[in-house]
Amino acid sequence: MQLILISGAQRSGTTLVQTLLANALNAPILPEAHILCDMLASYKRARDTAKKTHFYYETDKNLLAFFQYCANRHIADLIERVGVPSVLVLKDPNFVQFDAEASAVFPDAVRIVCLRDPRDITASFLRIGQRQPTEGKLSKYQNRDLQFISNKILTSYAPLMKGAQPPSAVLVRYEDIVTEPKRTLEEIARETGLELSFTHIDDPVWLEADARHEASWTTELEGHVPSAASVGAYKTVMRPREIAFVEQACEPFLAWAGYESVPQIPPPKNLIRRTYKRLRRGFRAAMARSPSEPRTPG
Repeated sequence: MQLILISGAQRSGTTLVQTLLANALNAPILPEAHILCDMLASYKRARDTAKKTHFYYETDKNLLAFFQYCANRHIADLIERVGVPSVLVLKDPNFVQFDAEASAVFPDAVRIVCLRDPRDITASFLRIGQRQPTEGKLSKYQNRDLQFISNKILTSYAPLMKGAQPPSAVLVRYEDIVTEPKRTLEEIARETGLELSFTHIDDPVWLEADARHEASWTTELEGHVPSAASVGAYKTVMRPREIAFVEQACEPFLAWAGYESVPQIPPPKNLIRRTYKRLRRGFRAAMARSPSEPRTPG
């Protein structure tokens, strides 16, 4: 059985890529693989705290064998529930923070990482805030907390960005999969050796509605054919100074992923003084440790 793991920052198109690949491979469409992701997070934590872990597992090989046993047992349980598929397409945005661990635990798995313009990711989060109920304390998305959102984006990709070599995972741009889905899937097939069928590319089957995210996290594009309607949406959702702030805050990712900045009105100097140094300190810490965040919907 072929295992495919899909990851990326939240709002980067992981749901769409999983849906299209599952349809192209006649595979079951499943919710986020949060249990497996938590196993990979635990494996990373155990490796990062070697002084304590050494008392339980003497060598890295023994530690890896333990987590492989647990992860393979989980996959076997899943196969028993969904039948005996020839391929499983699992996704969780948080997989991206544990790509090295996923590669070690599942060396034969295909790993796909979704990339998206951080300005459009930010706009998607702000739209979540617009859809969230206004009773009680407002969320960081409703408050347009750009520092919080930018840090989420940088922290997600930090483990890949700090690698000395390009990641062995396949990188897929959101902009490509929504504008030219068939061509992009063909490129994935060439890179991975997967045999894809495009019979349902124009009418994909989606995850059952009751298994999806809460309403505020679900966009109007979900459940339909791929659409480029959200590409460049930040231009209408965000103010010029907000766009400029995200571009400066996410500059390391923009440069690494090859996204270009566009001339904008610079953000107020007092906003930069209050937040920019703090944001970069957090990013440097993420590049050094790449800690996992509390789980939230992807």
